[in-house]
Formats: sequence, structure tokens, C-alpha cells
Amino acid sequence: MSLRMRMLALIGLFLALLAVAGAAVMIANARDAVRAEMASALDLGIAVGRAEAGRRPSPDAVASLERLGLRHLRFIAGEAPPDSLGEGDAGHGVVPGWFAALVGVTPQAHALTGSDGRVLLTVVAEPQDEVAEVWEDMRDLALAMLVAGLLLLGAAWMAVGRALAPLARIEAAVRRLRQGVYEPGPRDGLAGGGVPELVRLGTGIAALAEEVAAAGRENRRLGQRLIEAQDRERRDIAREIHDELGAALFAIKVDAGRILRLSEEPKPEAFISERVEIAGRARAVLSMAADVHRLSRRILVRLRPALLDQLPLGEALSGLIDEWARREPEVRWSLDVAEDGTPDGIDGLDEVLRLTVFRLAQESLVNALRHARPTNVSVTVRRLPDRVEVLVTDDGPGFREGPGAAEQGGLGIAGMAERVRALGGTLRIGPDGGQGTRVAACLPCVPAGLEGVA
Repeated sequence: MSLRMRMLALIGLFLALLAVAGAAVMIANARDAVRAEMASALDLGIAVGRAEAGRRPSPDAVASLERLGLRHLRFIAGEAPPDSLGEGDAGHGVVPGWFAALVGVTPQAHALTGSDGRVLLTVVAEPQDEVAEVWEDMRDLALAMLVAGLLLLGAAWMAVGRALAPLARIEAAVRRLRQGVYEPGPRDGLAGGGVPELVRLGTGIAALAEEVAAAGRENRRLGQRLIEAQDRERRDIAREIHDELGAALFAIKVDAGRILRLSEEPKPEAFISERVEIAGRARAVLSMAADVHRLSRRILVRLRPALLDQLPLGEALSGLIDEWARREPEVRWSLDVAEDGTPDGIDGLDEVLRLTVFRLAQESLVNALRHARPTNVSVTVRRLPDRVEVLVTDDGPGFREGPGAAEQGGLGIAGMAERVRALGGTLRIGPDGGQGTRVAACLPCVPAGLEGVA
């Protein structure tokens, strides 16, 4: 059953209960009124009948009393048999038996006797005419209530239809959301007319659709930027392999070929000078091999920080700071790892969080040295029972604050922001007290979407 039909059924039930209650009250009042009327009529009939019965014989007295036309009264000469009490009812044929039974008032009779004790006249007060009047009043009132109820239901049908009209638009909008169409349709009009509750509901759904659409656009934009970042990373790695690793391997090939040719020459008189050249070539090969080894380690670290596989997170961060301290000795570096009431500390985090914390620190340090010339760089990692906080600050020229701050640092910061959002955390980048840059990230210890996983 639709909501409109349910509301109309409820209104109809209320009207029916109201009619039943009204009918019960009217029948109860009618019963008392008919009884009072019968008692009054019977008293009048007794007084008039006694006067007439004292002046003339019973048949003449009955004829005289019938000519008076007294309401609700019937006079019978002598003692009336019980079966004849309801014979004079004029309205009995128009009153349903069930209604007369509900009223429950029976004829009342009183016998007038003479001085010898013989019954001269019987006065009968009959309620049928009064019950018929009550029945006519109730019938007219029921017909009026029926017409008024039908008009009320018709008005309620139209009013409820107009009030619930936005539900069709809301249903269509929700269907569009389920189909993945987040932009409002031409007929949506969710913030249109209707009852205030539905207007607020429609406005909320419209706002939700706009937010989902904006989130979808943002996800597409970030996805495109991440793809670009991956392509850029691949190009950088390919360039390093081509420019540095390729050149180093070519140099190794040249030196190895020269060593081979020198070892194959038969003339021993120049052997000393050749030995010197062979030794120089061998040292060059060893140097190139060391360069290739360092280059391969640098590429592997960019692809996957091996420190996390070999060391706890705290020691991996310390190693990262030490490496930058060797590269930039003029910068003062500091690392603070705080563990508030957690038994395992930051080393007890799962793999995804450990990698994210390390990448946040790594990317923030790279950006601090790439985009500024700081003299102090500080890294703070704080493990709380329900979250991990990462804070990286420097005293460089600063960073413009605003909603688009995450895009200013290029693809690296955009990638960090996307990774943090994917874990249900927050990332804020802005000035540090008017000077320098402050990168603050808050990550839940249970990543978003994994709360119910045991």
C-alpha cells in the first residue's frame, strides 16, 4: 500500500471511529430521553384516563381519550393482554429492528381500577414514535457525515498528493545516484515545493549528489595526476638507466675490451707499461661497477624502500635522516619518535601504515630541499592508541596556505594526499607560524574500510 493510501486509510479509520463513538453517545442519550418521555406521557395518560373513566363507561372513555390525540399514549378498555402492547405503533415499520433493540425501551402500561377493584382502563405509553424520530435524526446525521467524510477524503487525497509530489523526484534522483549519475537531472528539482521535511530531505540529497559528483571529479583528476606521476617516474627511471647506467656499462665494456686486447698482445717489451694500463683499466672498471651499484640501489629505493624490509620503522626513519645529513651537512636535522601508551609503538603498525609514514617523511624531506633552502628540518612521528601523527617542519621561505596547497608541490604531494585520504586520514600543508613550511598528517591506526576485519 502506498503512503498516500495509508494516510487516507488512517483518516478514514479515524472518521469511522468518530462516527461509531458519536452513534453510541446518541443512542445512549436517546435511550434516556425516550424513557423520560415515556414516563411523562404515562403520568399524563394516567391523570386524563382516571378523569374520563370516572365520568363514563370504559368504551366511551377510550373513544373520548383517543379523540384527544395524546402523543405516545394508547388507551385500552379493561385489562389489556400482554401481546397487545405494541399493536398501536405507527412508526414501527420505518425503524429497523436492530436500532429499536439498541435503544431498548419497551412500552409501559398502567391499569386504572374502580372502587370494586375491577380494571376499568389500561393506559399504554409506547416509545415507537419517539424511537422513529431518533432514527430519522441519526439517519440524516449519518448521511451528512458520509458526505462530509467523502469530501474530506477527496480533499485529503489532493492535499497528500501535492505534499508527497517531491517523493517521486527524490526517488528518481536516488535511482540516478544508484546508476552512477551524480549530476542533477532536468526534472529533479529536489529543492522545490512540498512539505518542509521533504524539502529538507531533497535539499540534503541534492547536496549529497553534488558532493559525490565533486568527489568523483576529484578522484578522476587525482587518478589522472597519479597516472601522469607514474609515467613521469618511469621516464625518470628510464632516463637514469639510459644516461647513467648505460654510460657506466658502456665504459665497463670499453675497459674490459681494452684489457682483453692487452692481455692478448705477444710483445713482452712493453709489458710494464701495459701492466700499468691494465691496472688503471681494472680500477676504472671497479669504479664504474661501484657507480652502477649505487645507481641500482638508488633506483630500487625509489621503487621500494628496502630499509623497511630490513629495519623497524623507527630505525628506517633514522637511516633516512642520516642519509640526508651526509648529503646536506650544513642543514640541522632532527627526528623525534613519540609513543604514548602503545606497547609496540610505531613498529607495531601494519605494512600499509609503515610504508605511508615512511613515504610521507621521505617526500616531505625531498620537497623541503627541492623547493626551499632551510637550515633546520624537523621530523616528528607520534603514535597514539587510535592514530599516528606525522609532522615535518622546516624554516625555508614558506608555503602558501589555502585549499589548493596540496597541488602546489607537484605530483609528489598530490600522491601523498591521495594515499592519506585512501587510508581515511587528513593531510594539511601550510606555513609554520609565518615562516617555513609545516606538513601535518593524521592517519587512523585501522585504515578506512577495514574496521570490521578481525
